[in-house]
Amino acid sequence: MSINGPQSGIRFSGLSSGLDVESIVTQLMSLERFPIQRVQAQQAQLQAKQTIFAQFRSSLLTLNSAATALNSVATYKPNKASVADTSIAAVSATDAAVPGTYAINVTQLAKAHKITSAAQTDASSSLGMTGSFLVNGKLVSINADDTLQGIAGKINGLGANVAATVINGGTNQAYLVVGSTETGVESTIKIADVNGGLASSLGLINGTSSVVSQTGSVAKSSGFGSDTSSLQTLLGFANSGTFTLGADVISFDTSVDSLQDIASRISATGNHTATVISEKVNGVDTFRLSIDSAAWPSTYDDTNGFLSQIGVVQRGYANQVVGAQDAAATIDGIAVTSKTNRLLTAVGGMTIDLVKEGNTTVTVTRDTTAIKDKVKAFQNAYNSVIGFIRDNSQFDSETFQTGTLFGDQTASQVENTLNNMLFSSVGTGSLKNLAEIGFSLDDKGMLELDESKLDTIIGTKLDDLKKLMMATGSSTNTEINYVSSSNKTVASGPTGYSLNITQIATKTSMLANNAFTSPATGAEVLTFGGALFGNSSIDLTINAGTTLSTLISQINSDSRLKDLITASDEGGVLKIESKRYGTAGRFTLTSNLNAAGDNSGIGSTGGILTDGMDVAGTINGEEATGNGQYLLGKNGNPKTEGLQIQYTGTTLGAVGSIIFNQGTASGIGFRVNSFTDSVNGLLSAVDQTLTAQVEDMTERIARMTENLTLRESTLRLKFAAMESAIGRLNQQGSQLGAIISSRS
Repeated sequence: MSINGPQSGIRFSGLSSGLDVESIVTQLMSLERFPIQRVQAQQAQLQAKQTIFAQFRSSLLTLNSAATALNSVATYKPNKASVADTSIAAVSATDAAVPGTYAINVTQLAKAHKITSAAQTDASSSLGMTGSFLVNGKLVSINADDTLQGIAGKINGLGANVAATVINGGTNQAYLVVGSTETGVESTIKIADVNGGLASSLGLINGTSSVVSQTGSVAKSSGFGSDTSSLQTLLGFANSGTFTLGADVISFDTSVDSLQDIASRISATGNHTATVISEKVNGVDTFRLSIDSAAWPSTYDDTNGFLSQIGVVQRGYANQVVGAQDAAATIDGIAVTSKTNRLLTAVGGMTIDLVKEGNTTVTVTRDTTAIKDKVKAFQNAYNSVIGFIRDNSQFDSETFQTGTLFGDQTASQVENTLNNMLFSSVGTGSLKNLAEIGFSLDDKGMLELDESKLDTIIGTKLDDLKKLMMATGSSTNTEINYVSSSNKTVASGPTGYSLNITQIATKTSMLANNAFTSPATGAEVLTFGGALFGNSSIDLTINAGTTLSTLISQINSDSRLKDLITASDEGGVLKIESKRYGTAGRFTLTSNLNAAGDNSGIGSTGGILTDGMDVAGTINGEEATGNGQYLLGKNGNPKTEGLQIQYTGTTLGAVGSIIFNQGTASGIGFRVNSFTDSVNGLLSAVDQTLTAQVEDMTERIARMTENLTLRESTLRLKFAAMESAIGRLNQQGSQLGAIISSRS
């Protein structure tokens, strides 16, 4: 016998009994494994069914995507733009563009400003110059050992929206070239000497000064990052002295003066008005000193260089290579300008890139092919679902084998639901169902499409096609507007859902406590805060001499404020009102002055504040959440979940109804989503059931395998005992035979 085997480690080969014990045990265990194999086969079938249902879900998701595309407004407004002469302009159009032909005449292209220095000995020798100058408000300090290349590097390190290079044409022909990195007149390079006359010595500037940016009687400075920090902090050096506007001499000291201080001092003369305006430049708050004065453009004096240093005036350029220039064109005879060669807002929904001067035409048309392609994508996705069900529901009459979905109730439910919805009459326009746009079913239940009929519908009844496919809402009350719905919003039927208003939406407003008076000296700071401003604070300075009308204009033009609030004159009293309805539009406003010294009438504790309220009410008697003027049906509502409407009226109570139509594409998308929802969807429930069955079988197989291992061990132990007993009997027989033989 041999020694090795399960548990006991003993495996008998049947030497004592003459039996093939190993073969017997193997065959017995093979018979014992049949139940496990049956369960494993059943488990494999379930896993294969899970795979099929995963593929089924994938095809339904494709149908959902196609239906969702047909439930989008953008689908029915695709535009394409073409240019007669692409060497003059390039155009792209969005859905907002109005189809038509536009005549474009490009008269000049935007150009970036570029200047050079005077010729220098070479690019790498020390220039022996010492001093500093400003480039776009940034200080460049030069040492005696700096070279032309070194100066270019320092300029490039300023972050001043300029690029400096050196062109070396040989001995005595080395030039410093400074070019703006942006096109347009606003990006004209501003250079001013600070000390040492360095910019003049390099040959960058010369001659007399002129006003840089003047509109009418208003001139503006360069942009700065703060209106309250000292100009020394902003410019990097100190300067003091005076400048003259007309007959008025205004003092300055950059070590302590801010833009607001200078504005107050100019306005205090009574002959000129200065304010600090705020603008967004590349998304960053930028402050400019705006001076309204009859002194421009000739009766001013800047002996101490202050106006040139803050960018109001500029000395002439000694060597200008390219003058800064805005793009200019006419579109259908209307003049437009732009600081770049890309026109973003000249024509709604179009982006026009100017390439060269000349005349051309742009044609915008509806891209009907794109609409048709989306309808055909819906057809293909639907047929893919039905085809998948057919392919996996086949029955072989000869072998009696069936597909995984043969007789499956879930697949039947999906197919029947889609079939019932497909040609239901739901449209609110002249088109009521899919048959009217060219769809029909063949003998296999597949969608067929008469493309010529669809082409006619797209060309003549596009709006009705949209109403047939999309979820839409309407109301006889013009103050009730349908906004959107979810895939859980149920069609209302012709009577609609009643709307009951218990609270109208209002705006937050603040009225000053008393009439506005101009600050005689100093300045007052108004601080805006609250939810409307993202719970951060924005300070606005009222300079001495400011009138109520000037303050209102200052607030309504401030880039930080103008999109959020509006200021007005309420009988000589300052009134501030939010541009947003409801709680999201609430704000706070305080002054740095107490009531005794207050000019604005706001005071340190604020004026008379009226908080904005959100609209409140019910839709179809179901709860809704208010946000400004918008009501949204709450999650879990039987009918109106996800239905959003806008109420612009001022009447409480029953104000009318909203008729909601789900549309064919929207309805199918809603139903398909109920099948594929990853949490509560029909297919998810099937998958969870199959998963539970597979896991149960895995546990059964593990238990059966464990019992089988124990059974095999038991059999081997029994055979081992038998072999041992037979071995002892054989030994005893041999002993008896030997005894008998010895006695005979």
